[in-house]
Amino acid sequence: MKAQIKTITKVVIIFGFLFSLGACSDFLDQVPEEKLSEANLFKSKDDVVKVLTQIYSYYKPTIEFNDNCGLAADEADYNWSNYGPHYKDVGQYSQSSLIYNHWSDFYKQINTSLYFLSRIDECQDEKLTEDERSWWRGEAYFLEAYYYFLLLQQYGPIPLIDKVYSGDELTAMMAEGVPRSHFDDCVQFIDDLLVNAIAHLDLFYTFSSTERAARASQCSAWFLRSRLWLYAASPLYNGMTDAAGKSYSFLMPKDMDGHELINASFDNNKWKKAMEITEEAIEICQSANLGLYKPGVTASVANGYTAYWNVFNYARGGHPSSENVFYKQNFSTGSIRNHALPISWSGYTGICPTLEHVNEYFMANGLMPEDDPEYRTASGFTTYTKNNNTIRLYNKYKKRDPRFYVNILFPGQYSYAVLGNENESYDTRWAYNTTTSWTDYIWYRPFFDGPDGYESKTGRDFTTTGFLSVKFVGKTDNRTSKGDYAVNIFRYAELYLNYTEAAFEYYTNSGADPASQAEVFRYWDELRERIQIPDVRTAYTNAGIPLTTAKLRELIRRERKIEMAFEGHRYFDNRRWLIAEKEGGDKHGMDVYKTEAEGFWNENFVFEERFWHDKMYFMPIPQSEIDKNPKLTQNALWAAE
Repeated sequence: MKAQIKTITKVVIIFGFLFSLGACSDFLDQVPEEKLSEANLFKSKDDVVKVLTQIYSYYKPTIEFNDNCGLAADEADYNWSNYGPHYKDVGQYSQSSLIYNHWSDFYKQINTSLYFLSRIDECQDEKLTEDERSWWRGEAYFLEAYYYFLLLQQYGPIPLIDKVYSGDELTAMMAEGVPRSHFDDCVQFIDDLLVNAIAHLDLFYTFSSTERAARASQCSAWFLRSRLWLYAASPLYNGMTDAAGKSYSFLMPKDMDGHELINASFDNNKWKKAMEITEEAIEICQSANLGLYKPGVTASVANGYTAYWNVFNYARGGHPSSENVFYKQNFSTGSIRNHALPISWSGYTGICPTLEHVNEYFMANGLMPEDDPEYRTASGFTTYTKNNNTIRLYNKYKKRDPRFYVNILFPGQYSYAVLGNENESYDTRWAYNTTTSWTDYIWYRPFFDGPDGYESKTGRDFTTTGFLSVKFVGKTDNRTSKGDYAVNIFRYAELYLNYTEAAFEYYTNSGADPASQAEVFRYWDELRERIQIPDVRTAYTNAGIPLTTAKLRELIRRERKIEMAFEGHRYFDNRRWLIAEKEGGDKHGMDVYKTEAEGFWNENFVFEERFWHDKMYFMPIPQSEIDKNPKLTQNALWAAE
């Protein structure tokens, strides 16, 4: 439930940003009920924690498609023309007409962190223990680092501020301006903040205690270090050249004096650094009893499908699973949950995976579909009867990776081929609701004349592709209640993906054959063991397909796209890998304007042609901020228009 946060009065300006803490927060239940004077703000423990709460208040859940650009990539369509993804897809934004514009608000939160750190020692309330003082200081360092990282993700190199300015000093600073720092300096600055945070934070809260649930910890700080150094090593920020050798130096950000703000030369030591930091992050998390949620380790987890599904759809209960390192609490009615349900379930039916994404999912035998002869020759349907209804299952959707069935609601869905290559499972997420009024619509029919199809739509709510993303639909959800769930911000499995990618790139660029390096497969194999599909080496050896360097890179990136689908990564991964051009052009789905008999199953149907321009690798810095700051430069290609 969202609670209105009242304004705490104080005011320091950074780049003209008012330190106003008016905001809506769904993070914690502790909120101020009245305005507090600056003089009294740090006198009592209860008031101090309210300031800290404000710092947590602004960051967005990763599944907020309108407020978080992480979902505005090529994995899905969002069927509403007044939302951020649409403006991005059609190229309707500029430095003066922005989407996903968080520049000012992220800096406000950074300023709040600095202000908190500068004053917390004033509180001498005996109720404030020294452990709490240390933890809260660590949380402020962590949150300052996190907001800087979010800025870095969207805009590239950014200005860095290390103190609160006021009075004449503020006036002089504003008149002179603050330039963007070099990307490597930004990374080191953020990393230093995280090291400071680690020195003050506790390892992790215990599962039996909810007082510090969802707050920053040493584990979350180490996790952000892993993600930070992975980005620093990636092609966009480390040589600006893609895997095929194409240079993207035309994207180079520069300061007022023409100095380049990203290294144009590649440094393989950055991949090694990403490996080392991630390895330590994994060890720290394991010491806190965090790890993969998987069969044979977690109670009541029978198979890979259940293991993966429960990570996203278990009630919060203080700690949703051993895989949630840092998460958003009390997220019961978020956009992606409400908007993912079929029309017949009174859903908004508008978060629609593209056919390109649907076709990415591995087969149950561990191969990519395009490498599997059975998939390539699959056609037609399997027909069977369930609850006196005749159901047709598209044969291409049988024998797939369990994550396919967790993430994607596909036409005719009721039966799954989850447990390996042969075993068919009829126990689905929808079957949990057979005692409700949903029984009549127990399988999904988005054909034009079906109960979930275009003819049944009200207003603009319908699937544009024939598919829906149901990764975050809980098993206890119903038409009127969407439950109380945590949304992952940092999920343990990402660390395994980070390490795998860093190890592969490091050994490849060192001249070694990555297929012979155990470190490349060390954690990757465990990820696949969790979902109970063969590891990559076994799968491709059995298929007689060599694991070349190019094939391994494709597989590693594909694994990340599938494992982390709809979790806010794809937009940024496309950019750091320098492959974001693929977000443009034709996007495909089934022909939702046709009945089954008339041609619904048409994989060549183009539901949208999307705009792409290379300037979209970085978001434009708001023109209003450039006007305020005489040393702030615009990102390449935006400034020329």
